[in-house]
Amino acid sequence: MSAAGAFEAALDEDEIREVITQPRNIPRRKREEIASILYREIVLGEDYEVRDIARFIEHYGVFYLILVSLKGSDDWAHVKKLASVSSISALIMLRIVLEQIFDMLDDFSRFEPELKKLARGKMAFYYQQFKAILESTLDLWHRRTSKETPRSTRRAAQEKVDIVERVSRFENDKASRKFLDLLAGSVLLSGIMGQVSNVEDHLESLEMLSLLYPGRGWDRSMLELHRVYFANLHKYSKIVERNEDLKKILDTIGRIEMEYGSRRLSLSSYSHSEVYSVTTSGDLQHMLPVESVKLQDETLRNLFFAHWMEKKLLTYELKGVNWTDDSKKNRGPMVAMVDTSGSMHGDPEIVAKSIILALVRRMMKESRDVKVYLFSSEGQTHEIEITDNKKMATEFLDFLSYTFEGGTDFDTALREGVESLKKKQYVNADILFITDGLSVVNDKYVISGLEQMKRENGTRLFTIIVGNDNAGGIDRFSDHIFILGKADHWDPENGPANAIRLISAR
Repeated sequence: MSAAGAFEAALDEDEIREVITQPRNIPRRKREEIASILYREIVLGEDYEVRDIARFIEHYGVFYLILVSLKGSDDWAHVKKLASVSSISALIMLRIVLEQIFDMLDDFSRFEPELKKLARGKMAFYYQQFKAILESTLDLWHRRTSKETPRSTRRAAQEKVDIVERVSRFENDKASRKFLDLLAGSVLLSGIMGQVSNVEDHLESLEMLSLLYPGRGWDRSMLELHRVYFANLHKYSKIVERNEDLKKILDTIGRIEMEYGSRRLSLSSYSHSEVYSVTTSGDLQHMLPVESVKLQDETLRNLFFAHWMEKKLLTYELKGVNWTDDSKKNRGPMVAMVDTSGSMHGDPEIVAKSIILALVRRMMKESRDVKVYLFSSEGQTHEIEITDNKKMATEFLDFLSYTFEGGTDFDTALREGVESLKKKQYVNADILFITDGLSVVNDKYVISGLEQMKRENGTRLFTIIVGNDNAGGIDRFSDHIFILGKADHWDPENGPANAIRLISAR
């Protein structure tokens, strides 16, 4: 597969494709080819080498000058270093660079005021030369997309020779190179680095969010998460400020999932202990040796990365010798009620969010929905359907950035929960109630409605008390209650993992 072929196969259509498909004065095919070159440089981390300079200039004209000037910059090395952090950051860097280069090629007039300030005196001459080469390049690209007569074909051939000579002279002239340095450093890279510095401040949080995010399709979900995040930086900047909380949530989820896994041997469909078959995935740890051979060849290396990003690498499928299928079809959804009152602020808030995310990750593996109600004072609830794929990233970020404050009203929360169970999608759902227990249930209609749902639909109410030993009277209606007296410490036998096990067993 060629580099362009690897690019076509590997990149997510919704993220980079929208940059390429945006209507421009640059022919679509040229946009794709330029993106393919920059993909190799930024995403694959290659030092892209132009082996046949004359042929490259024939095809790409002024882009050759732009590429050479960028690659010689220290800022370009910094962009590539940030891109190497992860596949997500690589795509973010690629998008920023593509947009800036396409903008310059497509609408050079936008950059002219700044360039005219910089290109004074003798530099003005080289500025005009560069502009003329750019215009000739665009003209050539458009000629190649139209039907050519024998006469126009001969003219195009001569124009190819001319563009090669003009670009080569421009590159080899010392004064011209000074202009290219100005173009790259003060205009192109200035715009690129302005956006990169904004991204750089958020990379750690974005990587943390990627680990937390319970998306169904990892690649597309991650890209959607980052797109929503950057589109609303003013709204979600508090997540960056609370980065330590994210780390604590991730650690708590890890602990919950570890406890869940250590006690689910009898429930597991299989354990990873014996080679069962060969399958395709993105699991590098269990990759077949034949795949690693591709890394030794430049062309095959592109194919390797394409298959890795598509999760199509040949890998071993591992299962246990006592494999049994305990999967259940048509398992029900879950309605979760989370107390977000001021008394839950701190460790209880972190534990509550961790439990919900651990539950959602578990439920999504089984294609089961979770609706979350955040509640505090009377009449104050916020509904999040956190497994709705169409708005998953927005809902997830809203949930993590939600600040716990206000009073506590159990009646409002349970009323919303009972009402949601009347909807067809959640008619056979259970209820998970997470609180610190500092309230009581007084509304007799809420109580009777809950009792009715239990009788008619077999609804179960699971309650987790965080940071308190008092259930506040809700234990009278709970089928199972888990008391975590200390928010940061609990008995594994009576912890969140057991609650998730009981919920997911339905």
